[in-house]
Amino acid sequence: MFSGKSEQPLFCRRLPRAAVLLPVVVFFCLVPPEALARGPALCLWQRVFHLAACPACGSMRALAALFHGRFRDALAFNGNVVVTAPLLLGLLAADLVKAARTLTSRAWPAVCLVRGDAPGLNRVGDPE
Repeated sequence: MFSGKSEQPLFCRRLPRAAVLLPVVVFFCLVPPEALARGPALCLWQRVFHLAACPACGSMRALAALFHGRFRDALAFNGNVVVTAPLLLGLLAADLVKAARTLTSRAWPAVCLVRGDAPGLNRVGDPE
């Protein structure tokens, strides 16, 4: 899972976390919780251990209800939504800010050269 070169798992180096989180948040914003309730139960814990309910049961419906502005329904589906939704949005925001900073830092030298702000240049292409 981990290579000797980096502390990040291989998944993190190949696919940005925002590429997974953004579609998940969009999914929860578009799909109403009723549509998720009509589908089959996807809980692995229920299927494997034959439990009535696990602590995460209802999380998908809770997140969908929360992103649709239905806070009471979200808490009724699963109270853990008060923790999972801020974490989900916080991770997504952190990743998007990091990506924006990376993109602007890569583009900044080119902008300086075009505007003539680069060290050692008075105007575009003219040495000091």
